[in-house]
Amino acid sequence: MRTAPEARFWQGTPIVRSLLRLTFALALAVALLWGIELLRRQDPFLRTLAHIPPALQHLELYLERPTITMRDGARIMATLQLDALEIERNRIQWRARNLRQATFYDERGNRIGVAQANELLFNYPARRLHIMGNPTLTMYRHPFGTTPLTLQTAHVFWDLRLRRLKADLPVHIRWNEGYGTIQTLRWDFNAGTLQLGTGRLYISSTAFQEGAQPKRKVEIAYEFAVMHKDRLEVQNLRLRDGDTVATAERADVYERQQYALATGKLRLEDPRIDIEGGKLEVWYGENQKRARLQNQVRIRIKPRKTEPPPEGEPETELEQAKRYPIDATCDEIEYFYRRKVAYIRGNIKAVQQLANGRTRTLTASEAEYDQKNERLILRGKVVVDEPQRIYFETELAIVSLVEGEEKIETPKGAKGYLYTDEEEEETPPPNGKP
Repeated sequence: MRTAPEARFWQGTPIVRSLLRLTFALALAVALLWGIELLRRQDPFLRTLAHIPPALQHLELYLERPTITMRDGARIMATLQLDALEIERNRIQWRARNLRQATFYDERGNRIGVAQANELLFNYPARRLHIMGNPTLTMYRHPFGTTPLTLQTAHVFWDLRLRRLKADLPVHIRWNEGYGTIQTLRWDFNAGTLQLGTGRLYISSTAFQEGAQPKRKVEIAYEFAVMHKDRLEVQNLRLRDGDTVATAERADVYERQQYALATGKLRLEDPRIDIEGGKLEVWYGENQKRARLQNQVRIRIKPRKTEPPPEGEPETELEQAKRYPIDATCDEIEYFYRRKVAYIRGNIKAVQQLANGRTRTLTASEAEYDQKNERLILRGKVVVDEPQRIYFETELAIVSLVEGEEKIETPKGAKGYLYTDEEEEETPPPNGKP
């Protein structure tokens, strides 16, 4: 048994004090670890972190079914609804699975489109979004009508910093009146422009016609198209409606004014007529429905295919004339396509080459063509000239174009010449008697 001085000696030794402190620290650490383990067992969030699969251990954040709002300052650019969002520890790559819906907004906060896709990849520092896995984009504002336009492609690239969306692979588009394919797409949110690369579209003819006419498919091909805020610009346009083909170097469509302007080597071809001009204007509003063609207008009316006359019967002059084309020029044609009436104005001249080298020329100041009644009305100084055969002038001529009933009426009379061959002087009979 130690004496009191010996006990005080051992208690006051520095070694003893250090051992006591170490023992206390170890006991405290064990207690803290045990407390953390108890907490881990009680807190479901910490229990989840303790069992993260190895494939997700490189992530900083994993969210299920989040809704993401993308902003430019105070203005909302888009909202994204996802099944899952994975953010890497370096925060560079954000990967999302199953984009249920992305909604895009314009500068005024109006919805301009929605999108769905299987996968998203977002580069956070560059602010670039890759929409992959057969994305589908639905646009509410587009140049093809008032119904939503759906676009499908393999990959869409969206630059949030520049506010531009593009697709460099073929894009299949569909809307209520038609469908088609375009090679590239550029959508600039800042400029408010949508650029469509070379494409081919098919539009129902019901978008252009009225009444219960048979439904047809109209094919539209172009090299480049840009949808501006106030108009649609198209370059090298080609339109095919059955056996009718129309082409233009450039066309601008103003949807708000319901007005279209086409310029540069305009041409329309079908089995019966070819038309050329330098400027075409179309007003397609509900109360307008008219088109005007100007600048060096040229028309060729092609010959009809006629049946030969019965054997032994001569071919009439009218049947002969149908076998030769008519070339006409004028300053302007204005066509009211609801009433099916065309007005032809300024320096009207029509020339037809006939058999045996003959030529027939018709000139007038103005004309009116009634398509429903198949009637052509010529006004002003009307002249019909067939050299060495007939020449006459009138102020008004009504030409019937009904098959089998072709005729010309001159209600105000006419004056002119009828050429005949002079008969040779008769030779007196041999006996001198008549």
